[in-house]
Amino acid sequence: MIKRLLIIASLTGLGHLTTLLSLKYIAKYIQNDTIALIGEIDSLTLLIVAIIAFGLQLSSTRDIALLENWKTELIEAQSARVTLSMLLIVVGLSGFIYTKNYVCFFAPIIALNADYALYGRGMPIMGAFVSLIRVLIPSIVLVIASVYFSNYIVFLFVTSIVFSYFITGLLVSITLKVNYFVRPKFKSLKKYLGNIDIGIASFSMFFIGIGIINVVSYFNDDEAIAIAYIALKFYMIFKGVRRIIVQTFFKELMEDSVSLKVDSFAMVAGLVFFSTLLFYPNAIISLLFSERYSSYTTTFIILGLAGFLSSFTTSSGTRLLLQKKDKAYSWNLIIAALLTVISGILFSVFMKHNPAYISISVLIGEITLSILNIKSLNEKNFITDRMKHTFPLGLLTIIFIGSKYLFGPQLYSYFFALSVYGISVLIYFKLKES
Repeated sequence: MIKRLLIIASLTGLGHLTTLLSLKYIAKYIQNDTIALIGEIDSLTLLIVAIIAFGLQLSSTRDIALLENWKTELIEAQSARVTLSMLLIVVGLSGFIYTKNYVCFFAPIIALNADYALYGRGMPIMGAFVSLIRVLIPSIVLVIASVYFSNYIVFLFVTSIVFSYFITGLLVSITLKVNYFVRPKFKSLKKYLGNIDIGIASFSMFFIGIGIINVVSYFNDDEAIAIAYIALKFYMIFKGVRRIIVQTFFKELMEDSVSLKVDSFAMVAGLVFFSTLLFYPNAIISLLFSERYSSYTTTFIILGLAGFLSSFTTSSGTRLLLQKKDKAYSWNLIIAALLTVISGILFSVFMKHNPAYISISVLIGEITLSILNIKSLNEKNFITDRMKHTFPLGLLTIIFIGSKYLFGPQLYSYFFALSVYGISVLIYFKLKES
């Protein structure tokens, strides 16, 4: 089991590293107006994925895992996905107004990718490998195009996305020994109705993060969208780390002690993420992206705060589902997403062209979701138990402050502080267990 988790974590980590590399190159070589368009296309692609999944993916993964005739379930699910994707092609016709919407023409290729079935059939390593390929191809294309084909980078990026979904879709079908192409049937859309609550919730979750770009891009200039996109992509990598922590202990999360342990690990990640951006913003932003983004440190720091505060309730959403509180889970996400979108629009209208306000809208959404999940769980001492862990872990962040004061806000100072903090945290958890 540990070997499997290490392999999955390694594959996922490699995907995150290539994403960071691609962000570094486009931030360094590409103009903000082009980065903004890349961000809008990337965000729209993920929106299409969220629409096509819409709750069906969760139920189908479960049924594929449990049913003997799982191939029939997979074909029916794929038929529903392809049918819905065909409807999205209509949105692509608006591409002559908003260029990015042309991506909707490729929705069927996205729908034909059945990687979720790999997890249902107990092939998580293959699932992680497929996800890596889907990230790796566009990231490598962005790196190469940034240096050698900057005038064609948007076209090459879109082409790489489509190709990555096509090639991984074929790989999944070969692995599962099923047909890649399925016939669309309007009757199959009924499968979505049985999961509408979870579907809306999953769709809503998308907007408490990079999905907000789809909304605020209509109200802000290219520079603000470019900065927000780079910052939010970095933020989503952090959320991906938290997701791995939850998946590692998924089955045991019904136990309060395991839930507290998961949230404690997530709080460590959140503290490191926030401390990194709060105490060493210029050094880290220059290292990972470009020096020209150093004047937008506030945008990154706010997202760092959002990551830290939301880490308190990392396990809460999964626990609500395990406790069969689906309705509470759904409504909490819907309300949080609505507040994120509404605040994002209001900030964009009245305080235009400042990416920091886009970060604030995500912060509002994360705080709202955490509060609502705590209330829905209704667990005694939920906050106090986590504060007991956070207080000593928070005190240890003085290491970052001390290192910055002694050695300055340089990279060697940061990595020294990070090493000492990591060792101190390991000692802390060792003492807690003894």
